[in-house]
Amino acid sequence: MLGKYIGQLVELVYMDRAGHITQRQIRINSVRGGKIRASAGKEGAPRTFLEQGILAWRPVLHKEGKEEIC
Repeated sequence: MLGKYIGQLVELVYMDRAGHITQRQIRINSVRGGKIRASAGKEGAPRTFLEQGILAWRPVLHKEGKEEIC
């Protein structure tokens, strides 16, 4: 699903195990075994997301309408 976006910014809507829903931008580092390892926030804090918790996602686009690429 998100494997083709490794190294890119993606915006996602995520529901955690407690049922809290958040919307955030992450930079995907790897996708493996149903887990997405990413950098989140301005600090680039490492985070892990479960694929099953992703409710919606989209690549983050530049003003020109092109995907953000590292």
